[in-house]
Amino acid sequence: MSRHNEEYQSIGLPPGIIRLSRNENPIGPSPGVIEAVKARCARINRYEDADQIALFRKLAELHGVPHDEHLALPGVDSDGAWIRVGDGSEHLMHAIARAFLSAGDEVIEPDPSFGLMSRYAEQCGGRAVRTPLTADYVYDLDAMEGAVNERTRMAVITNPNNPTGTILTHDELSRFVAGLPERVIVLVDEAYADLVEDCACADGAALVREFENVFVVRTFSKGYGLAGFRLGYGLAQPHMMKRVRAFHGGTPSAMVMTAGIAALDDPDHVSRTRAAASASKALYYAACAELGLEYVRSEAAFVLIRVGDAAAVVDALAKRGILVIDAESSWKLKGMIRVSYGNERESRIFAEALRQILC
Repeated sequence: MSRHNEEYQSIGLPPGIIRLSRNENPIGPSPGVIEAVKARCARINRYEDADQIALFRKLAELHGVPHDEHLALPGVDSDGAWIRVGDGSEHLMHAIARAFLSAGDEVIEPDPSFGLMSRYAEQCGGRAVRTPLTADYVYDLDAMEGAVNERTRMAVITNPNNPTGTILTHDELSRFVAGLPERVIVLVDEAYADLVEDCACADGAALVREFENVFVVRTFSKGYGLAGFRLGYGLAQPHMMKRVRAFHGGTPSAMVMTAGIAALDDPDHVSRTRAAASASKALYYAACAELGLEYVRSEAAFVLIRVGDAAAVVDALAKRGILVIDAESSWKLKGMIRVSYGNERESRIFAEALRQILC
């Protein structure tokens, strides 16, 4: 392990380990979340109905969708709900796949991207159609539209994309949705939307309000720093949400929803997180420029960097206690690694280690 980080300890990790491989929020949750969770412990003997109602209301207000007041009745799951919360966005995506995909259906999803819905489609007896990105690592919407046929049931957009960090603008995505047959569901995964600085980025909630065939999934893991709580939610018009409900049972625990409410009450924490990600990426860009390395400018929590022998660099970093992803083995991005943002010291340690390895 390098002497530069042998005594270093980040929030929630053992001393000397710098984990830049899992897109976690390195500054942790809002202090208000910690206090709210502590206070909720004193009444953990009570069920979560009031917390559930408050969370739904806050999310509806945040995204400008209706809140069905029937949700104020404990135990009632409303047919008019535009929002559904769950144990992480992946849990919701699995329910969406079961609700809408059948044997023989096709799902269009660019490659490389998150790819989870493609795997779920195959589990449902469907087929994943993977379209290429452009030379700039951006979604090729023309290629996606050209892949649509009578068997197409869903098109998947991860915005910002994982692992490239590139985005689609609102105008681009809106035109794409409008040009598809209404029977084709557009699933928009906005896991990293809270970190986006480009105001032209597509607004999934606005698309949900405009189009009946759009389903958006989001998470509290990235911008709010609640990865360990596994809290996610979906946005869609009620007829879509009602269908998913049949395949998505249960709700997060009272403790998890308390954390979500407190997180929403501190929007400044998301701004702090976004600033930390921006500062970290700026350090990476500077190191790449110094070393003459190609990289992809990112609106997400990570940066793709072309380092040559990706496996060797990943191994050399790991020996220094710095964990990153080999993007060549994970996504066939030749010679590239994907590195998440860290706090300032973590990011500087990574940049210095990269210089030592490549110089």
